[in-house]
Amino acid sequence: SHPLRYPNPVPAPSSDHTMLNRLSLPTLALLAALSGGCGSKSGGAPRISGGGATFVDPIMQKWSGEYKKAKNVEIDYVSKGSGYGITNVTSKNLDFGCSDAPMNAKEVEAAKAAGGEVVHVPVTVGAVAVVYNLPAAKNLTLTGEVLADIYLRKIVKWNDPAILKLNPAADAAALNADITPVARAESSGTSSIFTEYLSKRSPEFAKAVGASKSPKWPAAGVLGKEGNDGVAGHVKDAGGTIGYVELAYAKKNNIPFATLVNKAGKPVAPDAAGVTAAVEAAMKVKQEKEPYSLHPLAFSFTDADGDAAYPIVGASYAMLFKKQPKEKGEVIVAFLKWVAGDGQKFAAELDYAPLPADLTKKAEELLGTVTFE
Repeated sequence: SHPLRYPNPVPAPSSDHTMLNRLSLPTLALLAALSGGCGSKSGGAPRISGGGATFVDPIMQKWSGEYKKAKNVEIDYVSKGSGYGITNVTSKNLDFGCSDAPMNAKEVEAAKAAGGEVVHVPVTVGAVAVVYNLPAAKNLTLTGEVLADIYLRKIVKWNDPAILKLNPAADAAALNADITPVARAESSGTSSIFTEYLSKRSPEFAKAVGASKSPKWPAAGVLGKEGNDGVAGHVKDAGGTIGYVELAYAKKNNIPFATLVNKAGKPVAPDAAGVTAAVEAAMKVKQEKEPYSLHPLAFSFTDADGDAAYPIVGASYAMLFKKQPKEKGEVIVAFLKWVAGDGQKFAAELDYAPLPADLTKKAEELLGTVTFE
């Protein structure tokens, strides 16, 4: 998505009072309306800037359009990855940033030095789908352990015995093809969610790669592409590939995605019901590990308990400084309260799951602690 351009500023009227005297009353009224506007310094609708996670971008674009219609506020959102959201909200280049990975301790300290405490407001939850391009296998079942070995480059063929065991109806000869794993090239919250899950399922993966926005993949064999859209586009076009993307990107590109065996041993698809089950289970667990323990409304939703839980689920968090300039800050907070509440009605149509009512309530309460100066 590209930021909208500001309208050309209205030329200031001449300071020569004789010129003003020559203008008609309707013209003067028009100039007053254009220069005063609706609380926007450049005239026109108020405007706030956001950016970061590509995970949330499809629904953020929907929210932006609906909020403009409802409240006449422009939301410019730049989709460049969670790392971009964190660094640019910290540097105050954005009014709010979005990340699927909450700020870690080092990032929290950097933000405090730049402008004080940053609050993390969950705005959406969704599934990370494992997409693949393998015409010979339309319905593939995988486990976290097998995925970990694929990304560690221990499993390099689609007809590996570990894959065939999970897919007994598959034709081994037809699956005799190399696997090319695709990952995010930039700092990415989707990578953080995916690698957190693989680290929970594979001690070897946890030690060799670990959970990270910028994982250090094996030196050879893992291909990097920018954005959820970049990974989805490459997997769609290149045979033998496998990748991980937010579900909306898989659906939009009509790419097959795997069924995953969850913690309870049940095969589960990445749908809204599986996401909701994971979120409800995870919210019952006290978050004791960083970065989740640093933020009151941050949760690890991966590898959750329960028969119905899809195992690779994440949230996108809107991040903003707790101390805000009065005029702009009130506009930002009003938008995010709407997102966490009324905006959730758009989740299902875009393949996200709505926030549970309890989480919406807590998000609105957290936004209520923002101060304006």
